[in-house]
Amino acid sequence: MRLLDSVTKEKIKLDKKDISIYLCGPTVYDDAHLGHARSSVCFDLLRRVLLAQGNRVKFARNYTDIDDKILKKMAQSGQTLEEITEFYIKSYEEDMRVLNVLDPDFKPRATHYITAMLDLIKKLAKDGFVYTLEDGIYFD
Repeated sequence: MRLLDSVTKEKIKLDKKDISIYLCGPTVYDDAHLGHARSSVCFDLLRRVLLAQGNRVKFARNYTDIDDKILKKMAQSGQTLEEITEFYIKSYEEDMRVLNVLDPDFKPRATHYITAMLDLIKKLAKDGFVYTLEDGIYFD
C-alpha cells in the first residue's frame, strides 16, 4: 500500500506491520455532522484495510472537551462542562455505532492533558517559538 505524504506530496510505501493512527475527533458541544461522519468513516476504512492486510493497528481518536464553544454553551444552558461533554460524547459514539465505525483503541480527552499542554507551551516559549497576542499564545 502507498499513502500520500501530505507534507512532501510524495507517495510512500507502507511496509511496517505496526501502525499507529491518530484522528482528531470532534469538539463535543453539539451533535455530530456530516464532516465528523466523513472523517470517521474514511479512517475506519483505512484501519480495516490495514487490519485485513495483517497489520497491527493502534487507533486513537481524541475528544476536544474544553473549548470556547463549550464554554459558550455552558453560559447559555447553565449546564456544567461534564454534563455537556458527556452528553455529546455519548451521542457521537452512538452515531458512529450506527455507521458501523469501529471503536478506537484510545479515546484521549483534551482535559486529561492540560498539564502536558502547558508544559509544551512553556518549552516552546523558552525556545523562542511562540508569540503572545491579546487573545492568546501562538506559535509558528
